Amino acid sequence: MIARKTFREVWLMTLVYALMMVILQVPVILMWPELYDDLKKSALLRNAGFDFLQRIGAGVTDHQETIAYRNWIAVMLFLRSVNLLGIAASVLLGTALFARERETQTLEFLLTRPVSRGAVLWQKSWPVILCVVCPIFVVNTSAILWSWQIEMDLPLAPLTLANLHGSLFVLAILAMTTFVSVKCRVQAHVAFWVGGIVVLQLGLYLIPRVRRFSLFRLSDFDWYGPILAGNIGLPEMFVPGIGPAHSLWLLLATLVFYGLAWRALRNLEL
Repeated sequence: MIARKTFREVWLMTLVYALMMVILQVPVILMWPELYDDLKKSALLRNAGFDFLQRIGAGVTDHQETIAYRNWIAVMLFLRSVNLLGIAASVLLGTALFARERETQTLEFLLTRPVSRGAVLWQKSWPVILCVVCPIFVVNTSAILWSWQIEMDLPLAPLTLANLHGSLFVLAILAMTTFVSVKCRVQAHVAFWVGGIVVLQLGLYLIPRVRRFSLFRLSDFDWYGPILAGNIGLPEMFVPGIGPAHSLWLLLATLVFYGLAWRALRNLEL
């Protein structure tokens, strides 16, 4: 019942989220042949002031079009759509999970039902998890079909690994937002704290000397590009020592924040 109620509350926003991903995806794929020629002629990105923009510029203008196209997909489908729209969806949906229940004065009724508070947290969380993750896999995987329209190849296996990593990134944000939603009494306060953290992390990413302290370092072009190129597989994603294991750290962060949310809800006094 709790899960069904949660899904009814978020399905429309999920549909809009998926539709926005499609709208942002299709033009940049179908226009690639023209864009590739223009990008090769332009030195704007290669001469940009930020080092990561220079690397993006070099990647999307590679003399091998197959490599350049995969780098383009890394930028447009993941660095842009997953990181930005995924974060927005996670914050929007996660903010309302418990703070809205307090505002509408239904939290007491919810927590006095004959189920544990851990079960309440899970039944409210898993529909939102699906709503955040499924559009990433469905929409981005459809890029294979759109790529065929311009006679470009986009292998399924690397694309799936990139989708997996992108999903873990937004799930870490969702878990953090859920924790803050349990702690705060007003949705606006949740959005303020989580939004502030995201903006701070983005600001740190733009400063080379402190970039390693930014969450966005775990999910940027320098990570998505090699995954889509087939140079990073599951071992490099999850096994320290074999690779950077960025996906592992995001998974652990998700579990930690979920555990904090469970503890905060268990200790919550009505």
